[in-house]
Amino acid sequence: MQTNIQRQLAMLEQIPRHPRRITANAIADRLHSRDFDVGLRTVQRELKSMYDMGLFGLVLDDRCKPFGWSIAACWRGLNLTLMDHHMALAFHTLKHSASQLLPPQSLKQLTPYFERADQVLASDPENPWLYWACRVAQLPEPFPYICAEPDPKSFETIQEALLHKRQIACQIKRVIKGKSYWIDYMPLNPEGIKISNGVVLLAFTIGEFDSRRYVRSIDLLRDIQLLDTPAITRDDFDIAHSGIANTAELIDIELRFTPSANFILSNAKLSENQDVEQLQDGRYRVTASVKDTPRFRAFLWELADNVEIVAPLKLRAHFTRLISKVSSQYQTVTTKSVAATS
Repeated sequence: MQTNIQRQLAMLEQIPRHPRRITANAIADRLHSRDFDVGLRTVQRELKSMYDMGLFGLVLDDRCKPFGWSIAACWRGLNLTLMDHHMALAFHTLKHSASQLLPPQSLKQLTPYFERADQVLASDPENPWLYWACRVAQLPEPFPYICAEPDPKSFETIQEALLHKRQIACQIKRVIKGKSYWIDYMPLNPEGIKISNGVVLLAFTIGEFDSRRYVRSIDLLRDIQLLDTPAITRDDFDIAHSGIANTAELIDIELRFTPSANFILSNAKLSENQDVEQLQDGRYRVTASVKDTPRFRAFLWELADNVEIVAPLKLRAHFTRLISKVSSQYQTVTTKSVAATS
């Protein structure tokens, strides 16, 4: 029974929306290419059976042979009663990240699938898929601060603009000479939504002639209005690299890690050409070619008590000044505190 359902779902995946059509023969050929052992007569019989029961929005074009099959243009989903455990687990997993990764229209359409997935998984407490769902998860990394949540209405407007490639107008909070101002911008061209370190970011360009790209927390945008004008898009946009400086210099580094450093314990790599050697004092000498980004420097600062930067000298000097500044700051505060209590 399970094999039949999987085959029928695979069969339905091959059928296009009306007015396009496909023959049973072509469906059988595609199923063979996916290693389904099924004959033409079986395909014809199952298609006719699903059509007679009114399932899946199947449309039969029998005006001429070979008959053509399509899915009605107004059809909005599959029969939920055929959801198996594999599909239920997929929808259960999607549900936990869908609110930020999918537009509201899609979420509304998928709500019955999320509900049905929970029912399928909970139908048998002993099934392995429920066991898996309760024990495997990708949890966000906890932060020592609470990130501001974007206003739901504003977020929905931005999602609508991105989905339909339309421009927006809004105010953006900027800090100028230590003071905060809300400045009007119109129009903005939304290019992508990115969730990084718990913060929901919008990547965008401004107007028609400004080629620079900007990335701002959506929480810093207000009074967002959806415009009727089409957004200006560019083919070189990459959401994975939005907000990352492209001018970072490639440097050759030499680091000395203590044996207890998380970097060493996790057997991680800074680059593909990384080389690791244990020294006589127990520390590890690590050499690699990396991009000198703020993110990389923040990584080194987090490991400050477990790493020594040997090269390049410019990077070593930067951390020497930073450590000296922090040390001086703490000594100054301590001295004032002692003086105040004397």
